[in-house]
Parts: sequence; C-alpha cells; structure tokens
Amino acid sequence: MKKVFLLSSLIVFLLFSSSFKLINKDTAYIVIEKTTNRVLLEQNSNKQMLIASTAKILTAITAIENYNLDEEIIITKEDTLSVGSSIYLSIGEKIKRKDLIYALMLRSANDAASALSNNNSFQFLYQMNEIAKKIGMTNSVFENASGLDEREYNISTAYDLAILSSYAAKNETFISIASAHSYICSSDKRNYNFINKHRLVKNDDCFVFGKTGYTKAASRVLVSNYVKDNMSLIIVTINDSNDWNNHKRLIDSIDDYEFTIIFNKGIYDINVDTLYYLYIKDN
Repeated sequence: MKKVFLLSSLIVFLLFSSSFKLINKDTAYIVIEKTTNRVLLEQNSNKQMLIASTAKILTAITAIENYNLDEEIIITKEDTLSVGSSIYLSIGEKIKRKDLIYALMLRSANDAASALSNNNSFQFLYQMNEIAKKIGMTNSVFENASGLDEREYNISTAYDLAILSSYAAKNETFISIASAHSYICSSDKRNYNFINKHRLVKNDDCFVFGKTGYTKAASRVLVSNYVKDNMSLIIVTINDSNDWNNHKRLIDSIDDYEFTIIFNKGIYDINVDTLYYLYIKDN
C-alpha cells in the first residue's frame, strides 16, 4: 500500500527585513504570526513575569470550553468582595455565565472572574493549568482567575501569552466575545452595558481582539490581535508604560513581511521511494 505524509499545518515562508527595539530593556514583548505561531519579533519573551488581567484570556477560554454558557450563576458574598476592576455584582444576583465572560473580557471585572471560577475553586484552576500545559505554555503557572497578585501569583511569559491568545483565537465564541466593542445584558436584578477597555480594538478595525492588564507589581500588560489582508498577528507587551503606542509601532515595523506559497495543496512524489508521497493539505 502506498504511504502518504500529511502536513497538517499551513506551510508559509515569511520574509523579514526590519528590526524593533523598545527603549525599556526590562520590557518583554513578542509578535507572532497566528497561523503558524512563528515568532517575528521578540525581547525577553521567555522571561517569567506577572501578567495581571491578561490571565483572564485563559479564564475565558476555560469557561467556554468546560461549562454551559447559558447557565445562570448565583453571585456569592466572596465574589462581591473582589478588589480592583468590577461591575459591582450583588449577593444572590443571578446572571448567565456568557454575560460574565463579556464582563471579564470587556471590563476586566474581577468579581466576574471570581463568579466564573467559583471563587477560584481547585477544579477551575486545575482546568486552567491543564489547558496551559496542553497548548505548550511551559513557563506559566496560574493560581487565580483574575490576575490579581496581592495574595496569589499568575506567572507567565510574553511567548506563553501569545501562544494562549493564538489558541483562544481559534474559538469562535471567544472571538465573538473578545472582539465586541460593547455588550448589553441583564441579570435578575439590573441591566448592564459593557464597553471594551481595549482602545485599539474600539478605534481600529484591524485590531480584532485584545486584553488589557495592570497591577502595581506587574505594571502595564497588553495583548492585541492585528489582522490585515492575509496576515494575522498576536502582539504581547509586559511591563510597558507606552503599550498602546508600542503595539502600533510593532505593527508598523513589520510592513515588509509578505507571504509566499512554497507548496500548493496536493500530492507530491518526493522521489525517495515509490511507496512514499508528500501530501500538502492546504497551500
């Protein structure tokens, strides 16, 4: 029987001629091409750092993959005691899990993170870390669902956050939520109107989704997905006080990239043995 090699991922060749350096040598940043996860630019990208609320990307995809999004969650006293960014949920309030994920991604609500994770239950944190391991986040550990670092710590890297964002972007439900400019919903007690905090997503159609993050210990952290023509990029900066402008600068610095097809889809005779052929699934 003739045997076939399968190349399951898209084969691309990326040409690059630009360079980019941030002023702050302590800043970590990375730009990857989302289809292949190829690293295009980086600095300190494997350095373990606090990542603040960008950890909520993992919280969101964990909830989406493991739970019923239409199920109503009853808010506990512990949820309402969450510090920092909040939508001010009240004790006993009933609200759908999907609406809490919108609050999580658009408003970075820590009370929503607590409710989604059952107040950082062992089961939910286990699921978060299992996804991280599954997708290759080898330098990351997650101890809470919010990214707060007063008591617990979520440690990751720019590279791992980029891999996480690339993975989450393959989920249509995640993209629908994280790319929303605004969202209106209701609980059994009140109405909500969430406006996306990510100003690049709100103001530039090429920025599809993203996540902001800030704590005093972590400084500013920002994740963005930029799509133009046939190129989709994930940009991550950690400990960067000028992150909005630097995400644009990183995009501008790679205008010289272009895609070149090196194989069209099909079956190729590799001229090694008549029993073997090369199968290219996609161009």
